[in-house]
Amino acid sequence: MAEYALSQWLSLEIYQAFLVFVRVGAAFLLLPGFGEPSVPVRMRVLAAFAVAIAIAPAVAGMPTALPNNMSMLVSVVAEAVNGALLGTLSRTVISGVLMAGQIISQNIALTNVFAAGLAMDESATIGAALYAGILAILFASRGHYIILRSLADSYNLLPPGHFPAVSASARAVVTAGLRYFRLGGQLALPFLLLSLIFNASLAAVNRAMPGLPVFMIANPLIVVLGLYLLAATVPGLVMGGMDGWSDLSSLLH
Repeated sequence: MAEYALSQWLSLEIYQAFLVFVRVGAAFLLLPGFGEPSVPVRMRVLAAFAVAIAIAPAVAGMPTALPNNMSMLVSVVAEAVNGALLGTLSRTVISGVLMAGQIISQNIALTNVFAAGLAMDESATIGAALYAGILAILFASRGHYIILRSLADSYNLLPPGHFPAVSASARAVVTAGLRYFRLGGQLALPFLLLSLIFNASLAAVNRAMPGLPVFMIANPLIVVLGLYLLAATVPGLVMGGMDGWSDLSSLLH
């Protein structure tokens, strides 16, 4: 068993904790809930520091000796890349809810390009409301503990101090993008069908009565029908967004 002087032991322990902090801090810049623009940067740093101190003793595969300066720099950059990869995968998948909100807004005539959203994606109106609802449920159901647990378990797939495999990382990002589009399309499908049926009916009425100002009648009607459909489907939309995001760990396998 190797023996260390007190100064060496403290330096090694600090270095190991710093590696964990770099990965967690990079992930916190992008993770849903933790990485929102409304969360002050100082709070993100403090939260990342607390999480790093908590999980550092349980991380396996940490270096057992202090490397030279160049190796230390490479390890720090690798940890930053690993954390950014984890945060990017999470952000990409959950952004499908924001895309669904944009599609819904466009199909029920509630799009407002001047409205600012709650997330870094700046999705307006409905997308921001759905996103806020998912975050509220996530934290109310203690789902953020799952996020923190996933960060700790990520060391089993992404060893500390090593860059992720390029092929595996590219595959994970592409898979997350596919889930993004699939989730957005699935959540917005009822409103796409409503828009299709409504516009087909509107075309038939306009064809039968050319003199009728159908657009003056149609605009308020599509808003009312869309709001009724939205009120009926909001629970399903929120739960669908949660289900699409619950198995993020499978992206890294």
